[in-house]
Amino acid sequence: MRVIHFADLHIGVESYGRPIPERGWSSRMQDFLDAFDALVDFAVDDGADAVIFAGDAYKAREPTQTHQREFARRIRRLSEAGVATFLLVGNHDLPNAEGRAHALEIFRTLDVPNIYVGDNAWFAQNGFVPQVMRTRSGPLQVAFLPWPQVSRLVANDPEAASAPIERLHQIVEEKLADLIAKQAGALDPSLPAILTCHISLNDAILRNRPGTEQFMTVGTAPTLLKSQLQEASFDYIALGHHHNNADLGLQTPCWYSGSLQAVDFGEERDQKGFMVFEIDPARPRGERVQGQGAPKLVNVQSRRFVTVEVQPREPDPTPEVCRAIERADVAGSIVRVHVNISREQETQFRLPEARRMLDAAHYVAGLRVILPDDPRPALPAGQTPSSNPLEALDLYFRNKAYEDSRRERLLAAARDLVAVAEDAGV
Repeated sequence: MRVIHFADLHIGVESYGRPIPERGWSSRMQDFLDAFDALVDFAVDDGADAVIFAGDAYKAREPTQTHQREFARRIRRLSEAGVATFLLVGNHDLPNAEGRAHALEIFRTLDVPNIYVGDNAWFAQNGFVPQVMRTRSGPLQVAFLPWPQVSRLVANDPEAASAPIERLHQIVEEKLADLIAKQAGALDPSLPAILTCHISLNDAILRNRPGTEQFMTVGTAPTLLKSQLQEASFDYIALGHHHNNADLGLQTPCWYSGSLQAVDFGEERDQKGFMVFEIDPARPRGERVQGQGAPKLVNVQSRRFVTVEVQPREPDPTPEVCRAIERADVAGSIVRVHVNISREQETQFRLPEARRMLDAAHYVAGLRVILPDDPRPALPAGQTPSSNPLEALDLYFRNKAYEDSRRERLLAAARDLVAVAEDAGV
């Protein structure tokens, strides 16, 4: 049984893009669609039995009709090819208001063949049991944890109403762990089983590689410990939410597939693609995914993000800056250049000459001159203030060259403030 695992598609990201007038969207959205097409082509041409999508189909919680159409076109290809596909609800797939349909609900409403939707409505109708996908190679059990809606989880918990924030986080974590445990207890051990979650794990691997989703999420995100995943009950654990491809190092294969495209410079060095693995249903649990069938990352073509850092030594810094840009091979990439020079070198620096070296780039996010006594640098050329306060604050911290650990602590505090303001209706 061949299975594909991917996540964090984020159709609708337009940052650093060029308009494509004949299509009505930007080159960046086309990058994401091209990567999705590569995955669908692989699934159809290589005979995948199942696709597990671990959440966040769109960037916006209420995507445009165009974004929905382009996602549905590709899901339809999987459906018509007989590839059983599981769609998990992520935080970007949830509506902005209680009572509205989430972005993936239409596939259940239309009863699209071979498509399964993982959301809270399943638990309300069926109890805390996994779904069973009918694949061409037999049944596949899928336990799942959609993005946790804290208000829904603690609605009937009297302790939560007056609990301090630390205890509230603990209550939510306990409820999420219980939801996984109940589904694990309902599994048929004779059948292969996968757990898929859209969640942050409290793990050093992820804290050291924060990824873009850290500031795309408003408020403090719920987390789980690896020990709460009930790994012994499953053959594979498919995670979404963090954009980095990461092996969590459990005995049961447990991976964040990462996103199919880099969203910003925070993912500059990440490999992008989707996970592929083989399940042998004839083997006992714990031995079904191993050897030649072990999980591997299949790379997709991803738009490069390139940062060029230069600290010229010569009185005229221009030749050194131009050589650094040439060595970086910025053709077709999204590039930013940081030039660290003295006041004396600034008078000799020929900015237009350096700028011409970037003509082959897809998008120039900034060519920034950094002076040793520059207390408050302006936004780099080509960057505009963001209407999202968290994105604007993150951009400010990055341009101030804050260390990642300090930046993440400040952003976490800012997310809490935003969440409090939203709850108060401010």
